[in-house]
This record gives sequence, structure tokens and C-alpha cells, in this order.
Amino acid sequence: MKYYSSVKQLKNDFNWLSKDCTLEHFSLSRLSEYDYKNISKWVVQRVDDSFVEGLFNQLLSRLNLQSSEWETEITSPMLPALALIPGIGMQVVVSIDVNGVYKTTSESGTSEFQSFPDGTIFKMLKFQAKESAINSAKEMFLSIAKNQKKYLYYAIIASISINLLALGTSFYSMQVYDRVIPTNGVSTLISLTIGVGIAIFLEMILKLSRGSIIDQASKNMDIEYSHNIFDRFLGVRADNMPTGIGTLSSKINGYIVVRSFIATAATFIFIDFPFAFFFLGIITLVGGLQIGLLIFGFIITSVLIGFIFKNKIEALIKSSTLASHKKHGLLVESIENSQKIKTAGARWSVMSKWSQYTEDAINDDIHVKHYTDITTNLAAFVQQISYVATVAFGAYLISTTANLTMGSLIAITILSNKVFQPMSQIPGLFVQWGKTKVAIEDLEGLYKLDSDNEGIDRPITAQLQSHGILCKDLTFSYSQDSAVLNIPNLLIQPGEKVAILGAIGSGKSTLLKMLSGLYKPTSGKVLLDDIDMQQLSKDNISNAIGYLEQDTKLFSGTLRDNLSVGLIDVSDEEILKACKLTELIKLISILPKGLDTSVPEGGQSVSGGQRQLIALTRMLIGKSKVLLLDEPTASLDEGTEKHILSILQKNTTKEQTLIVVTHKPALLNLVDRIIILTEKGIVADGKKEAVLEMLKNNQTKKTTTQS
Repeated sequence: MKYYSSVKQLKNDFNWLSKDCTLEHFSLSRLSEYDYKNISKWVVQRVDDSFVEGLFNQLLSRLNLQSSEWETEITSPMLPALALIPGIGMQVVVSIDVNGVYKTTSESGTSEFQSFPDGTIFKMLKFQAKESAINSAKEMFLSIAKNQKKYLYYAIIASISINLLALGTSFYSMQVYDRVIPTNGVSTLISLTIGVGIAIFLEMILKLSRGSIIDQASKNMDIEYSHNIFDRFLGVRADNMPTGIGTLSSKINGYIVVRSFIATAATFIFIDFPFAFFFLGIITLVGGLQIGLLIFGFIITSVLIGFIFKNKIEALIKSSTLASHKKHGLLVESIENSQKIKTAGARWSVMSKWSQYTEDAINDDIHVKHYTDITTNLAAFVQQISYVATVAFGAYLISTTANLTMGSLIAITILSNKVFQPMSQIPGLFVQWGKTKVAIEDLEGLYKLDSDNEGIDRPITAQLQSHGILCKDLTFSYSQDSAVLNIPNLLIQPGEKVAILGAIGSGKSTLLKMLSGLYKPTSGKVLLDDIDMQQLSKDNISNAIGYLEQDTKLFSGTLRDNLSVGLIDVSDEEILKACKLTELIKLISILPKGLDTSVPEGGQSVSGGQRQLIALTRMLIGKSKVLLLDEPTASLDEGTEKHILSILQKNTTKEQTLIVVTHKPALLNLVDRIIILTEKGIVADGKKEAVLEMLKNNQTKKTTTQS
């Protein structure tokens, strides 16, 4: 390597720039552990200089730095700049003094250069201009559609060629009737036929090509729409997540309707519709102004017919879509609660709702079809009347004047069909637009939900150290009526083992969700390492904090997938090592496929104890510095509870912070500190023995008073 004498030096420079580089007048956003591991894995034993340059390009991109070319010379406007120096490696050029001396900083400290060695390359270190945020579904759809402009241009070019070739058939007919038949010009007929045959063949090829172009654009939009919408859904803050999952999933799939409409509408607006007027112009040139105005009048009539029923169709589609959403929501709800429906004898009640939603959706669909058929048939009627009127008026002109020939009339009738063909699409477009409008409105609801790091342009990706947690003036409420949580001050030191006790409804689980960053405080702050958690990136928080819910859900996939979900570069050795610690290895060893054993959606075939054990093992693999456990043994039998307790006692280090919500006395063996939480807030907080003694005394007093 020209720039580096050893891979170790490259790794050191790479690590320093990504994590610890703070410059005069400039500070780099630090990478999350996820980003760092994802990039650093490419630092391998044998690398060439082009690879090194590319590696730093990727790193700087992840640091949200402006993309720029590597330069062989450096000037003041470029500063601060990254310098890759042959034999030395990376230096960050901070400034140039009046004497032309370059001041640099690196892992080894500060340096000065009168000049840089030959072969040194430089790159600016400046933040990228912030892209305008997309705050609505409409903006997202339009933004992605605009990215497909080149395909639209290709389609327009292809369409121009197609429509010019399509003129061949019309003019062929005109020439045959006006020149070939009167003169018996067989040779002319052969030439014209060969020419029009070639034109028809080329037209077919271009139509196939245009179809492929539009399909590719649609595919690209589909991928980007689904990615953006799903990413938006996953980014919704947990306390803002809608409860109607079935209805929500139905609404999310609405992007397919939008994509289909955009592709169809773009084809109509930019290709089909303009060429209708192009052909109308040709008709006017061939047949005269009178025939042109006649056909134009019928076009206007056809368009107006579509607009007459537009609002009615949109209203019916909205009603039909709402019924379909309810039906899908009921289906998902019934699947999730099938056993409860059976045990409660609620089958007929659910069936009644299903029948009602189905009937409503079908009735609305029938009405939509009814009005669509009316507009389509009326448009077809107008087109037929237009044909008859054109032929009649043309025949009149042929018989009374010399301004029109038989061949011209035939050409006009062929071209008039191409004029009316796009107009026949209008009723269908109105139906599509109605569905699209509803789909966009549905998705707007998703974009209005607050996301993680809402309002934060550049979430912090700091390398956390102490992992202490501080709650300051913390309140949380699901509505404006009352606060679920009210904690003026709470400090949990790094390495503390804390239990949170309290009655049902006291806010224990809610507090844990606040500490995990899932919920945003209504007021106040939760600080991790003295940084507001709302300012930290979710990757940062996920790397630092492991959260075990009371009722663990598994993902569909393999057992390995569930044990390594969200983790980077986890080997089977690491997984099996953790499985031995939790004794999950006993289950794996009896499974024929081991870690490759399939887990169904939700992990329904896995017992509650096994699901908890899998989740706990995954937490140990992640090596989180803060462990949050929400009633981890609530639904487990005594034997499984003892097993999990033993695992936690053996595998929780002194450096790890443990916070457990529980009502099980056995889990108190894990902690040194107890917090008692009520609806009024924290009523007791101290050493385990002292708080337990206080609770015992209070219970004794209560018993004595009752006696």
C-alpha cells in the first residue's frame, strides 16, 4: 500500500476518524456501533490504494459528509480536509498559516507540514446540505415519481415514433383509394404495402419497448414506495403506534394503488392525451376545419360525461375502501383471537360484523361499477355517433365539393379512432383516481404520526461510556386528562441493580418503556450518559440498552434469525456460547435442524418459557450495558422461573445496569435497590433491605389497625 505501511495503521486511523476526531471549527458526528461494524468489516488483510480511497469515501458518507472528489492539491476553501499521505496514512488538515505551513491532526497528535509528499490526495470534510424532509405521503409519492423522469422521457420518445409510424396506416389507405385504385398502379400498391408493413412491424417493436420502459419505472417506484412507507412505519414512536393493526396493514398496502395510478396517469397525460390533439390536427389538415371542429365537439362531450359522475364515483370508492379496511381489520383481529372467540361463544357476533362489512363493500363496488359502466357506455356512444357524423359529413363534402376525396375520408375515420381512444380511458382514470385519493389520505395518517427523533435533524451517535440514567421532571400521559407517570427526579448509577415494584396501573411498564427510549416524555427528560435520549439515534439506544418484554414475540424465520436479530457479524460460535450459558443448548441439541429450525410467525408453536429463554439469550449475545426486564417470569412456572433467575445471577456483570419490573419476590435476589412506584409517583427508594423492612412495617401497621 502506498498510503499505509500496515493494515494495523489503517485500522487505527479509521477508528480515530470515525469515533474520536474533534477538530478546530469542526466536529464529526460519531458513528453508531452498527455503522462502525458494518464498515470496518471491510478493513481486511490485503487492500490496495483504490480500496483505501473507496473505504474512506464510504466512511465519510456515513458520517453525513459532503461528497467530493479526491484532489491532488489543497487550498484554504477546502479546509478542513482529509489527507492520505504516502507512507504516513491519514492526517486531517486543519489550517494553513500565513507562512504556508499546514497544521494537521491525527491519532498520534498534531503535526506541521511545509508541503506534502508527492502522491498525497485530499478530500473536503464538510457536512452535506440537509435534504428537505418529506413530511407527507403526497410529497413522498411525487418525489419518488420525479426520480423516474428519464423513463418518462424514453417513453415519450418511443411514443412520438409510434404515433408517427401509426400515420402510415392512414396515409396508406388514402393513397390506395386516391392513387392506386383509379390508376391501377400495382407497382405503387406493392411499394406502399411493403412500406406500411415495415412501419407496422417497427410500431410493434417500439410498443413492446415502451411497455418494458414503463414496467421498469413501475418496478422502481414499487420498490421505493414500499421501502419508504415500511421505513416510516418502523420509525413511528411506540407510544404513537395505532392499535388497529389489521386496518393499518390494509392502508399501508394502498401504495400499490398509487403507483398504478401514477404510471397510468403519466402515460395518459404525457403521451396519449397530447397525441390525441396531434391526430386531431392531422385530421384538420387533411379534411379541413369543419371536420376538425366537428370531431373536437364530440371530444369535449366525451370528457364532460366523465366529469359528470366523477364526484359520485369518488364518494362510493371512499365508502367501499373504508368497508374493506374494516373487513381486513376484523380478519386480522379474528386470526389473533380465534381461541377467545370460540371460548366466549362470539362466533355469530363476529360473523355478523363480517357479513355486514362484506355486504357494504360489495354494494359500493357494484355502484362504482354501475356509474363506471354508464360513463364508459356513454363515451362509446359518443364515439360511435362521432364516427357516423364524420362519415356522413365527409360524404356530403365529397358529393358537393372537391375539397375532400374518398381516400382522405377513410384516413380521417382511421385517425378519429386514435383521437377517441385516449378519451375512452377517462372513466377508468376517474375510478383509479378515486382509489388513489383514498389511499393517499390513508397513508397521510401514517406520516402525521410522530417518529423516533421527531424534530431532530441529526440524531447523536455518540459512543456511550458510563450508561448512567437520569430522569428529570419526568411526566407521561396517554391523554391530556391525567398523567400516568410523574417522577421529578430519579438517578440510576451505572452498574446498579434495581427492582421497580408497584400495583397494577402504577406506571411500572410505562417507566421501563421511557427508559428504553420507546416512549417520549410528555414533559421532562430521560438522560443516558447525560444526553437526552430523544437526541440519541435509535441504533445508539438499541446498542446500549437491552429490553425484555413480559410477553415475548418471535419472528418468522429460523431459530438463528431470532437469536441474532438486530446484531451484526454474530457467529454461530457466539450464539452457541450464549445458548450454553442459558441452557437453551438443551433445546437446540434435540432439534433435528438445530439453529436452522424454522420458527412460525409469532413463535406460536414455542412455549412461553422457551420464548423468554430465546429472548434472554439474544440479550446476552448483544452484551447490552443496560438490561431492562419487564416481568420476565410473570407467565412462567416455578421451575422455569428459577432457571431464568439463575441465568441472570450468573451472567449479569458488575458493569451492567439491571432494572427489573416484577411482583415476584424471587427476582428481588437480583437487586440491591428497590423503588416503589404508585400513581402519585415514587413513594420509596433505597437499599433493598431498608425498603423491604419499611413495607413489612407498613403491612404490620395496616393489619393492627384493621384488627
